[in-house]
Order: sequence, then structure tokens, then C-alpha cells
Amino acid sequence: MASPARAGSPADSETPVTRPWAGRIYLLVGIVLLGLSLRHAVTGVAPLLSTISADIGMGAVGATILGMLPTIAFGLAGFLTPLVIRKIGLTQTAVLALALGALGTIIRVLGGTEVFLVFGAVALFGMGMGNVVGPPLVKRYFPDRQATAMSLLVLTTQGGATIPAMLAVPLESGGDWRIAVGCWAALMIIAALPWIAAIVRDQRGPVEHAAASAGGPGYGLSALVRNRVSVGAALFYSMAALNTYALLAWLPTIFAAQGQTQAQAATMYSIYTFMTLPMAAITPAIASKLKNPLPFGIFLSLVAAIGYLGILYAPPSTAMVWAFIAGIGGGAFPFAMTMFNLRTRSPAGSAAVTGFALGCGYAVGTVGPFLGGLLSSATGSWDLPLLVFAITAIPMAFGAFLLSHSGVFEDRSLAFGQQRFPGPASQ
Repeated sequence: MASPARAGSPADSETPVTRPWAGRIYLLVGIVLLGLSLRHAVTGVAPLLSTISADIGMGAVGATILGMLPTIAFGLAGFLTPLVIRKIGLTQTAVLALALGALGTIIRVLGGTEVFLVFGAVALFGMGMGNVVGPPLVKRYFPDRQATAMSLLVLTTQGGATIPAMLAVPLESGGDWRIAVGCWAALMIIAALPWIAAIVRDQRGPVEHAAASAGGPGYGLSALVRNRVSVGAALFYSMAALNTYALLAWLPTIFAAQGQTQAQAATMYSIYTFMTLPMAAITPAIASKLKNPLPFGIFLSLVAAIGYLGILYAPPSTAMVWAFIAGIGGGAFPFAMTMFNLRTRSPAGSAAVTGFALGCGYAVGTVGPFLGGLLSSATGSWDLPLLVFAITAIPMAFGAFLLSHSGVFEDRSLAFGQQRFPGPASQ
């Protein structure tokens, strides 16, 4: 369900069908580099946390704040980035996001605890902006190849979480932790170059081409909370985030409480986290090809719950199977990111839905680890937390229904079915 290319876009009729990527390879490289740049401030720091804390004197309070910063910064960026896009333009916002990420990454390693936390927040906010601009960049520059471009974006974003975690200790052992953490700023600077080139080309292009990169119409909070697509996107993404962040925090502990050894629990955890990679690779293509993506959305809503119930009630000897099944639920994130574009007509609409869903999602995701720990402490077991997380499949499936069966964001209102929002799609 790709949107038609606009006049003057990189995918217009002047591009030969036999060369669909002609003139856009550098933008595809930009998508890849953007994805790789969006997680290192989280996963590249965690393996070195004890070393960093000892060196800069960051105590338990600072470490707790550090653990909360990613979801807080990503959530704020989700709500604020669409406003920035409206003000300065989509591609310019991508460059700003990468610049903030690079600046924060460099400065955070130059001082003590306060500097590390404050500029870590700056870096994370820049990455949060990058989370939001990704789907509308795909819609703007690859309207005819959205499935492929989105697959690359979500896959490289996952790779951008995995690679820094793998390289953190080797980089630190070769020198100083400040180099191991700060060197990722170079990647963000390089990632900005294709988008700077896109800005220059857009400014030199035809009037309609330049106009296409402008911020576009805005969709305020009142419009977003009344729209079936944006409400469904926020609900689906929020329940996925609640589950994922809770399980990432507690899954090894859950398996250990069931009698698994530390090594076995680590293996189950690895299986669960590994499944995000193949799901990121295949989910956008599947969602894009389905005439009715609702069954797939419901499947992704229910499969994690099935895994939780298996972990809870099946014999411990089958834990690997249930960790694998629960991990398939990791496809919820790429499904949502793909649907943000499939259910919008314009980059402005994509930015609005993406920002709203990510803002709500990360806010709710912050609650996940706390809720799991609270329920476990109150009951003395992990039965109730797993049941609660399984039940969230119900609102998540309803979110998938709204996201899949409500038409296009620019056309429909939740409260007034015939209302049309202003913007390119309704003119």
C-alpha cells in the first residue's frame, strides 16, 4: 500500500522503472546510518556502567536516573519532534537530531556525574528525535519502496542496539571508557551527511520539490486523540512497550525464580532478545503486502501473551520454546512503525502519528519494569505480573484493530467520522 510519488520527489515518473533506486542510493545509506545511530547511548553504556560509576563517582541515585533517562527522553522527543518538523522541515530535523546526539555523546564523557547525565539526556533526546523522523523520511523519499526502506530502518535500529553492546568492552579494554562511549559521535556525524546533501539538493530543485520537504500541516493534540489511526497506533505501541521493557528488565529473574540456573536463564533471555532481529527483517514486508493487516496485528498482540502463559504454566523443560514464542512478539514494534506510514498519506501525517505513538509508548513503557517489580514484591511470585502482561494483549489487539481498519489518518476522526483534517491528503 505505497503512497503515490509526488511530483518532484525522488520517486517521480522521471525515474526509470528499471532503476528504482537511481538517485536515491545515498538516501538509502542515510536511512541505514540513521538506524545504526539511535541506540548506542543506551546499550553502549550499560556494559561499562560499573567502570563509569567508579570513575566519575556516580552513586545509586545517579545510576537510577541514568536508567530512567532513555524512556523519558524518547517520550519527550516523541511529543515535541513533530512540532520541530513543522517549524524547520523534515530533513532539517533529521540533521538536528543527529547533531544533538553527537554533541551530547561527546560532551557527556568530558565531565563528572552531572555532565554525564545532563548531556546524556541531550544525546538521548536527539536519538528520540531520530526515532520519530525515520518513518516520515521513508515516506518522503521512498514512497514507492516503503517496505524495503522500513525493513532496513527497523533492522539497522536493532543492529544499532546490538553492535554497541557487543563492542563496549573491547573498545574500553583498548583505552579509556570515555573513548568507548564517545567514539559513537563520529557515526552520528557521518549519518548526518546524506541528509545535509538531501537538503542542498532539495533547495536547488524545482519549486514543488523544495516545497515537498517543508514541514507541512500540523496536527494538534486534540486532533490526535480523536483520530482512530493515531489512537490505535498509540494504544498498540504503548502495550508493546509496556511488555517489552518489563520483560527486558525481569525475564532472567523470572526464569531464575522458576528454578533455572543463571546460565539457563541467560540463554532464555538471549533467545527472547535475538528474535527481534528476524522479526525486524520480515515484519515490514509482511505488513506492506497484506490487504488486511489486522490478523497479523492481532497475531503479534497475542503471541507474546501465549509465551508468557507458557512460561508460567508449562513444564520448565520447555522454557526455550516459550521464550522463542514470546520473542516473536518483538515484531510488534516494526509492525507499528510500518503501519504509521501505511495509514498516512503525507510525511506530515506520518510524523504526527509516529510522534504521538512513540511519545505515549515510551511514557507507558517506563511503567513496565516498575509494575512488574511491584506486583512481584506484593505477591511473592511472578505469576500475577505475567498474567497482567498477558492480559495487555486485549487492549493491544484493539489498538491493532483501530490502526488497521480506520482508513487513513488524514481523512477520519474518531469522534466525527466524516471530518477531514487539513493537509495534502484532503486538498
